[in-house]
Amino acid sequence: MPIVLIVDDELQNLQALQLALGDENPSWLILTAQNETEGMQIFRDQLARQEPVDVVLTDLVMETESSGMNVLRQAQELDPTVMAILFTAKEKSLDRYAAFDYGAFDVVEKNRRGISAAREINIKTRAALRYRAQSQKINYLRRYFDPKVFDTIDREPSLLNVARKMVTIVFWDIRGFSKLCEILKGHPTLVSQFLQEYCAMGAETVFSGHGVLDKFIGDGIMALFGVLNHQDDAGKRDAMQAVQTAQKFRLEFPKLLERWIPEWNLYVADKIDIGLGCGIHTGDVIVGNVGTRFRDQFTALGPPVNLASRIESRAQPGQILLSQSTALRIRDAIRIHPAGEIVDIKNIPGRFDLFEVV
Repeated sequence: MPIVLIVDDELQNLQALQLALGDENPSWLILTAQNETEGMQIFRDQLARQEPVDVVLTDLVMETESSGMNVLRQAQELDPTVMAILFTAKEKSLDRYAAFDYGAFDVVEKNRRGISAAREINIKTRAALRYRAQSQKINYLRRYFDPKVFDTIDREPSLLNVARKMVTIVFWDIRGFSKLCEILKGHPTLVSQFLQEYCAMGAETVFSGHGVLDKFIGDGIMALFGVLNHQDDAGKRDAMQAVQTAQKFRLEFPKLLERWIPEWNLYVADKIDIGLGCGIHTGDVIVGNVGTRFRDQFTALGPPVNLASRIESRAQPGQILLSQSTALRIRDAIRIHPAGEIVDIKNIPGRFDLFEVV
């Protein structure tokens, strides 16, 4: 539901614009304020509720001739993605260049009050909402792809179409994380801040290996290799990049612990013992943007994803486990040795040999 905030100190005009927009757009939530202070408080409250204002419509001249500009500036500082439209009947007070510099999406000069101005504001608000929706979608997708390759996706969106591909799937999970949360239950910010750094490190590591960040699952991370830069080599290069990325993450994770364990020990006496487990499998999956009109999600689907997850669940702290299909693709370049088998995977019959990266 789009959320629109109107700020205008003239109550009659405020109510008229609210009524005009509401009649044309019954699905919008339209909030109102009669001055910049009240407007910005509403704006902050919506952010705090995680229901941010999508478009701010503000009069230019209210308490002062720069009130509307102040609303623009403050709204942009709080939420750089918000759309803002400035309107005024006092054209002499309007500096268009300054308005756009402050982040205005558009400006409406209300030479005369009435339906025509309201209609123009309505049309421009709809345009602002479409622009915001597109920007949010782009920003959403940016989180999943290496910034170096995002421009390629932007130029060729068809790369995100659902298709069957041979990819290498990687799962990571922190062994002992539940116990860590229990030990530090009296200090939840110490856990959340660590988790933020861990996820940031994981994303950067995946991007450095030309992988796609599929999702964060609590303290788990899922990544895909071979989605965009797939080579016609039976997935060997993609598997190699996946394993090398896992090796890099295995080296980086202890450095994160070196910073955090002394911090945790300031507050608890318990011995903290956590480590990173990793499981990797290569197989054919359905991959692409499989979202709905309510939510987009770029991900992979199919039994190979389940197998990779189950392999990860067998990994001990510091261990990188591979399926046979991944191991065969990288064995000439990376040392591995047998590490048992899996025979009890739900809905996937068979016996599956495992290999460990030395």
